[in-house]
Amino acid sequence: MNRALAALSRNLFGFDRPDAPGERLFARAVEALVVLSCVDHVWKWAFYIERLTDVVLPLGIANYVDVRLMYGNALPYALAAVVTALAAAGFARVARWPYLAAFALLHLQYAARDVLGEISHSSNLVAMGLLGFALAAFAFGDERARRRFALGFLLFFVGFGYSIAAVCKLAGTGITWPDGLHLWMWVTEKGIDTQAQFGAADPNFFQRLLLSSRPLATVFLVGGLLTEAAGFLVWFRRTRTPALLAIAGLHAGIKVVMGILFLHSTLLVLLLALGPYAAAWAERAWARRPRAVSGAPA
Repeated sequence: MNRALAALSRNLFGFDRPDAPGERLFARAVEALVVLSCVDHVWKWAFYIERLTDVVLPLGIANYVDVRLMYGNALPYALAAVVTALAAAGFARVARWPYLAAFALLHLQYAARDVLGEISHSSNLVAMGLLGFALAAFAFGDERARRRFALGFLLFFVGFGYSIAAVCKLAGTGITWPDGLHLWMWVTEKGIDTQAQFGAADPNFFQRLLLSSRPLATVFLVGGLLTEAAGFLVWFRRTRTPALLAIAGLHAGIKVVMGILFLHSTLLVLLLALGPYAAAWAERAWARRPRAVSGAPA
């Protein structure tokens, strides 16, 4: 057991690996995307919260704090501005605490937003990334260790989150979850929503294709379920890139068939998959750059 945990720690965190300039660039790119995504969410929520009046289903801290105080006034916008400032301060390394404060206020805004009975999970991944950088700032004094922990923390929850999603589907519906009839129902319901919003609904090529064949729709759902179930492969360096690309493909399929785009999660998954290769290329290109010869005759 201890050996397995040690191997998992090496794959996720790699505290003993030598540092490299490309890795630092990659980590800062991930951090920047996490920060910008959280700021984007908190402002979008502010515009939505302003129109709310009642709490139907309290979520998280909303069970202990009356979030109705944020309805019908400018408080959500003020909160979004504070989160933005804290996130910028954390990214600039002004102090150790700004990311943690930003995360707490982000959750408050999230709880105030999702009170109508349908809980959004599109922001969960980037929020866990912010929490990872927040915890790293307090847990480690060395910047390299902070970087390794934050990235490993994020990768762990990417793998954990998607694998648990598969488990929840099976626990809630059973082995019949990937039945093509379910996909037919979801696509049809989405079409009704589209028709109600725009007055018409025109299925695209992929929707018509899947609606024409129950076995094909079943295969599509089986592929998605297996991709989620294999999310834990993100934890291991050898299987990380294909697992992350498969998850990105899963989101592409959801967008094409259901019209639902988890933009920030998809961008983050793609960055985690391809960023190390881009950083390594940039590092090699920098090492091969022409260098001026000092003291050369005019």
